[in-house]
Amino acid sequence: MRDSHTLIAAWVGRRLKELRGGRTQKEFADLLGLSQAHYNRYETGKRLAHDKVLEQVAVVCGLSLEQVVWGDELPAGAQPQLEAARELAALMALLDEAALEDLFVFLRHKTQELARQRRAEARQALKALEGFGKKALG
Repeated sequence: MRDSHTLIAAWVGRRLKELRGGRTQKEFADLLGLSQAHYNRYETGKRLAHDKVLEQVAVVCGLSLEQVVWGDELPAGAQPQLEAARELAALMALLDEAALEDLFVFLRHKTQELARQRRAEARQALKALEGFGKKALG
């Protein structure tokens, strides 16, 4: 079974080939500031294209980064999350440095709280599993 990194690299590689269109790999690689050999590794899925490469593809093709990766159709359920992320980014752009720091502290606290809660839930699940194992195994 292929790991997720390999699957993602293959998906992005297929998208790059689609976006290259009728251009040769060398022509497209030149537009991106890459060697043909380097670009080939991305397009064939041997390596996952870096964010900066995908951003350059977006510029060259006149697309958003999401369109470069996903095409015209985002995965099911992704559109609301994408719109929420854009709205959050726009709101964050309005904040001054002190407000951004406050937001970071708040989010760090909430993340740590969630991690503690999940650890507690995992301990409870493990304890229940051990109890089940003792009963099942006699």
